[in-house]
Amino acid sequence: MSNQKKESEFPHRRRPWLAVFLSLVMPGLGQIYCGDMPRGIAVILVMTLFPLGWVGAMMINKSTPIAYCFIMWGIVLLAIVFAVIDAYRTARRTRFDYPLRDYNHWGLYLALIWIAGAGTIGYTAMVRENMFAAYRVPSLSMAPTIAYNDRVIANKLAYRHKKPQRGDVVLFNQPDHLRGYYVKRIVALGGDTVEIRNGELWINDQVLEREWIEKKTITTPKESLTGDVYWEINGDTRYQIFDVENPSREDVQPDNFGPVTVPEYQCFVVGDNRKYSFDSRNFGTLSLGALKGKQRFIYWPPKHWATISQN
Repeated sequence: MSNQKKESEFPHRRRPWLAVFLSLVMPGLGQIYCGDMPRGIAVILVMTLFPLGWVGAMMINKSTPIAYCFIMWGIVLLAIVFAVIDAYRTARRTRFDYPLRDYNHWGLYLALIWIAGAGTIGYTAMVRENMFAAYRVPSLSMAPTIAYNDRVIANKLAYRHKKPQRGDVVLFNQPDHLRGYYVKRIVALGGDTVEIRNGELWINDQVLEREWIEKKTITTPKESLTGDVYWEINGDTRYQIFDVENPSREDVQPDNFGPVTVPEYQCFVVGDNRKYSFDSRNFGTLSLGALKGKQRFIYWPPKHWATISQN
């Protein structure tokens, strides 16, 4: 009873549960609520600078290892955990007779939350539009490289200062109705002649060498496909492709196509799942200007984490 009376005499005491709530809403705000402005600002800076560091490294260095990205986001996660625990402990240590600071005002808290939210939304929109974006691949057209429902990150700065190369996995608008995106692999560039003979890819009258890896079954909720996985060597690049055995769907690609010559400043794209992919064999070559980005890595599900590259 005496403790309750004592607390009631000091209405400005810091409440641990409220400090935790504010830290979850915006890490660093719990410390500011408890009167520790420097620590709160430090947490906010960590939450801002480390994601920017990750984005910058991924955009500037094409070979940024996926482990580095996870380290960056791991630091951010630790900062959130630290902010919550530290805010709780700080509130518990604060005296009942805590004197309100000028910044201890709900109007300021709401303003900070609004600014942070607006900044985050604006920053996210800017990054998604101009730097990188996450996409879900809802098909098996890029199996075995990208599985059904994998989430991938596309680097939208990849072709600002570098030309597309054979073997690149690229993002582009669906040519049939310009809504949504396709993800395919570039196999030929301007001036190249493309042909498929008996299911094998020929570039400039040379069949691309294949190395058998394994027999594999890939599945979706609606179907199961069994076939052979190969390394395909295309110039200086090497990547995996999937050759379905006994295809039964109506949309299966024919074993023979072309030849066609790729116009200058255009490219020819196909899916790694050669029998079941809607690609340049259907809608023709793509202008290099139509490419929206290059796929960088698979980030979900965790068991599929991998950098999308060609050896």
